Amino acid sequence: MDKDVALVLSSGGPRGFAYIGAIEELESRGYNITSVTGCSIGSLVGGVYAAGGLDGFKEWLFNLDNTKLISLLDVSISKSYLVKGEKVIEAIKRVVPEVNIEDLRIPYRAVATDLYTGEEVVFSKGRLFDAIRASISIPSLFRPVKYGYHTLIDGGIVNTMPLSQAVRNGHDILVAFDVNQIDSERIANYLKELEEVREEDTEFKSGELDAIGDLAMRKGVPLIDRVRMLGDEAHRAYKGIRMIGQKTKRIEDEAHAERIPTSDNYYSILTRTFSLMNHTIARQAIQLYRPDVVVNMNFDTYGAIPDYAKGEEIAAKGRELMSAALDEYERAASSGKADSLS
Repeated sequence: MDKDVALVLSSGGPRGFAYIGAIEELESRGYNITSVTGCSIGSLVGGVYAAGGLDGFKEWLFNLDNTKLISLLDVSISKSYLVKGEKVIEAIKRVVPEVNIEDLRIPYRAVATDLYTGEEVVFSKGRLFDAIRASISIPSLFRPVKYGYHTLIDGGIVNTMPLSQAVRNGHDILVAFDVNQIDSERIANYLKELEEVREEDTEFKSGELDAIGDLAMRKGVPLIDRVRMLGDEAHRAYKGIRMIGQKTKRIEDEAHAERIPTSDNYYSILTRTFSLMNHTIARQAIQLYRPDVVVNMNFDTYGAIPDYAKGEEIAAKGRELMSAALDEYERAASSGKADSLS
């Protein structure tokens, strides 16, 4: 069984800290990472690893709390971006010194996107953190990077899962970690269940209003009996509305616990749109290049800005996911059935 690994890491915001645990799991099981290719957060974690600085970066990241996180946001009043993006890079460079890509211990590639031409720009030489800064330039959040005649933004716009740029040695296995999975079926089931409860609520209230109206207008019934009947009907209506309300709350609480997306504010719509694009591009790349091992993390597990301070938790999840994927690959390899596990 081949133990050399060409590792490819997708874009994906704070979920990309899962790559730390994934790399550690690969190495603990005797795999030899011979190249790393990354996009956005994948370019950051992959570049830090290729530079031999993963331990220092991990220590810095795991000590990052919300206060320190906020201090890294060099907010700027600009019509095209919210954060300059220089403070976080300088902070990382204090624990992982700058190096030229050509001098890294293993081949490394990072991808970015030309804002105006739509070209994919691949970094295979030059300063490591120039490549990383360009690749992580999330549109509207980070300031775009000038690179020659290019104006560069996040590589996820054109190549979320840059399998096409992986550096192979002829006897390695291709391992892809995608943190942009969307469980469409689970989300659809939740939305359908919630819609059914809302329809039940509407129908029940309409029926009760009609029933109460009929009782109020009923002729030939003594007033005292009518009042009693109206009270009974109102009590039944109250119990029914309360029961439906409890059912709605249960569904919403379950959705919140399982991180099913429900909000529709400006930020959530923008990030959701970006994630749907990333999910589609990554899925197409995996179908086209058929990696030997595919590790998936659900997009909805992490993604908010405060999640950048959850590095240790996310890394542990990444190790768990990589372990499960390698278990499957090794079982298939031992039985002679290993092809592409996607």
